Amino acid sequence: MTKKKPHLVLVDGSLVAQRDVPLTAKQAGFVRSLMSRDENGKPMSLSDAYRANYNTGNMTDQTVWTKASLLASQDKVRSRRQALETQKDEHALLCAHSRLEFIISRLEVEALGKGADSNSASRVRALELIGKLADQGGSLFQDRLVTEDARDAETIRTELEERLARLLSDKTGTG
Repeated sequence: MTKKKPHLVLVDGSLVAQRDVPLTAKQAGFVRSLMSRDENGKPMSLSDAYRANYNTGNMTDQTVWTKASLLASQDKVRSRRQALETQKDEHALLCAHSRLEFIISRLEVEALGKGADSNSASRVRALELIGKLADQGGSLFQDRLVTEDARDAETIRTELEERLARLLSDKTGTG
């Protein structure tokens, strides 16, 4: 007597055997749609991504939403989306880093006076900006705000008491 393998279904509704199956063209399109943005810069909703890749002509909005949600929760779809989001984040970080390197290199050229129209003011400004863009985005310079008040504590207390007395007398006098 041979034992049959159990029919295992995951919480998201997919079969265990389906985990290693590559995405279909429609599923891949669904993930790409989720990663895209509309003309206003907003990410596409699950329902809109589903409508863009599947025939939904005879479906109600509720059905589209349910099917899109189920599709998005499948392991292979979810893992592809996470991989693309990670790749997108790494690319953005790389672009920002190379942009920062470019800015620093141009500032160094200017600070050394090797720029085409370099003068002392631009060299000083370039050095200041290099200082502000110091190691790991920290600044070598600190902006300090100093407020000086030569009055002693007793004088300040008397002034505050006088102001409060005036305010209170104004309220009671007009009320």
